[in-house]
Amino acid sequence: MNGLTVWLCESCGRRSFPRREICPHCGCRIFAAERADRGTATHVTGHRGVGIACVRVGDDVTLLARVDGAVAAGSEVTLRDDDGAPVAEIQ
Repeated sequence: MNGLTVWLCESCGRRSFPRREICPHCGCRIFAAERADRGTATHVTGHRGVGIACVRVGDDVTLLARVDGAVAAGSEVTLRDDDGAPVAEIQ
């Protein structure tokens, strides 16, 4: 399945990932699910042979994702869920 679920606070409109019980920005407890299909890799590194990227989604969410393929900092990537783990790959 393509994309990840990020959570939109219904009070302040800021998104978070992973899901939280309380919005870290305003304290609201009500969230709506929103799909995030792509983002921009801002940093890429590796650990024990596995690529890892910080991926910026919109203006308010940065998440860690496993890298599939030749992702470099500045790359536009697509996101997918691999059994609960975010994965970033070149579009």
